[in-house]
Formats: sequence, structure tokens, C-alpha cells
Amino acid sequence: MLEKLKRGTAWCLEILLALVQWAVLLVVRVALIVVGLLVDAVAILFAVPGLSLSDGRPIWNVPAWAWLFGNDFDGLDGDKRRWWADNCDDLVLFGLLPLLRRIGFTVDWLAVDSWLARWWWAAVRNPVNNLRLVPGFNCPVSECEIRYLGDYAVEDKPGQGGWQFVSARRRGGVSRWYGFYLALPYGPARAFVVRLGYKIKPAHQDTAEPGKGMTFKINPAKAI
Repeated sequence: MLEKLKRGTAWCLEILLALVQWAVLLVVRVALIVVGLLVDAVAILFAVPGLSLSDGRPIWNVPAWAWLFGNDFDGLDGDKRRWWADNCDDLVLFGLLPLLRRIGFTVDWLAVDSWLARWWWAAVRNPVNNLRLVPGFNCPVSECEIRYLGDYAVEDKPGQGGWQFVSARRRGGVSRWYGFYLALPYGPARAFVVRLGYKIKPAHQDTAEPGKGMTFKINPAKAI
């Protein structure tokens, strides 16, 4: 009984620390996102070639002076699956372009390497992406002991909903990172999704996964 009380108290303290951590990170992230809307708007005009950190493929990225607001993994044109290339026309400006066509306006198809598609990808869909490479703003999961409350595996996919609160502590150190993930599927293809803090999972324990960045996402009707 006493042991359960101690564990419960320890988890309550961790949750309190997580709330403080998330509040600070949210303020920093929101400020950088606002700045990034302007920085990326200019930096994209001076895009430079490079190589993806994730798979080594050629990418286009922002110049060095705007590095923090770039994406060293996917670049400005989306990931290697070409998902953004296939969907950017439907998604930029919150779906405005297809709507304009439906009501009779002539609007050219949006190319993935256009300024608007690149800006939306870098500044709106993946803002301040390289922040996850800055020490203190990413969780080095391969160096951490990971514990969790809730479900071991949670995904915003059919049949994989649930919740988890995850704590990662650097081995031999005191640094901690926290993440919360809630996915509640409803209907045939929608889910209520909340993800706060670092994108860490219990499955990252004892793996060689790269460091994980942070996110703050609340979507009451995410397509799954």
C-alpha cells in the first residue's frame, strides 16, 4: 500500500513538472512560429540544395541564415513518399484552391516547388522544424529510460486509439522530457486527437531512434 502511494505521488509530481515544461515550451514555440511565417516567406526565395538528414536524398532547403525555420529532414518539397506533392493543391490555404475551381474560377494547379506550396509546408504545416535539432528542444530517446502511464501503443489510426503519458529521463542524469498522446477514434474515419510535449513513445526504450521533437496538437476531427 505504501509503495503504491509513493508511486502515485511520484507520478503526480511528474505530471506537474510536465505541465510547467509544456507551458514554457509552448510560449517559445508560438513566438518562433509567428516569426517563422515571415522568415520562411523570404528564405524560400533563396532556397539552396542539400541532402536529407533522414535518408540522404537531395532536397531543397532554406539558406543557412534561416536554418532554424527550415527542415533538414524533408526539405521544402515534402517527404520521400511525395505525399505533399500529391496533396499540396488540396491543402494549402485550408483547401481554398479546389473551392475556387468548383465555383467557377480558373486557378492553375499548384506545383509542389511553387513558393506558396513551399511556404505552407515549411511555415504552416511544419513550423520551426529544425528546432528539434537544438539541444534542450529534442529528447534523445536512445539515451533515456522511458516510463509511461496508460496504453503502451497509441496511434491515430483505426483500432489503435488510447492514451499515454510518457516520461523520459536521461540515463545517469536529471534531464526529463514528457509527452502526452490521446487518440479517440469515432465514426468510420475520424478521431479526436491531442498530443502535447515531446513525441516520445514507450516503444523508443532501448532503440537507436533519433531525438524526438515537440508538438502541440489538438484536432477534434482528424482524418484517420
